[in-house]
Amino acid sequence: MRPSRVFRLIVRVFLLVFTLSLSAVSILGGWSAVTILNPSSNDINIPDGDITTNFDIGNSSIEIIVPFNISNGGVYELSNIFLRFQVSMTFGNKSTLNNDTTTVKIFDSPQSYGSILPGQTLKANYNASGSLPLSEVDRYRSPNALEFYANLTFSASYSLNLYTFTVNIIKYSMGNFSWFP
Repeated sequence: MRPSRVFRLIVRVFLLVFTLSLSAVSILGGWSAVTILNPSSNDINIPDGDITTNFDIGNSSIEIIVPFNISNGGVYELSNIFLRFQVSMTFGNKSTLNNDTTTVKIFDSPQSYGSILPGQTLKANYNASGSLPLSEVDRYRSPNALEFYANLTFSASYSLNLYTFTVNIIKYSMGNFSWFP
């Protein structure tokens, strides 16, 4: 057999093994990622318990604590874990001519949590605080003087960063106040 044929055969075998190994990594990573994101698996729990919210109307401030739990039941590291929590307040603005409805972002607090190794669990609390612009609020607005909404963004990467996913919850109602002193 000539040396050129032997060389071509070696290159073809190498490319076949290389392609099969990349395909196996992709298939196993995808299957593992699907098992983590399975709704019945409870691997990602945001919130993981009661959300503690302290609306301090007297001091025009808000503090929120969101417990969460993320388990990595897969075979690869779950990396680049990122949470962003935004709270907005909607109110009738008495400083405008028609008491126009105004929405103000109270806080926008992104936090990164690093990575979780296979079989490990990250259990933590997300803490944020902000101030409320109460001097402009029409306290007699109907039906509610203040309405609070939250946006939550969760993102992470998986399977050697081949898969990146983001989950958004937008304009989740956190409560309201009808009238306050």
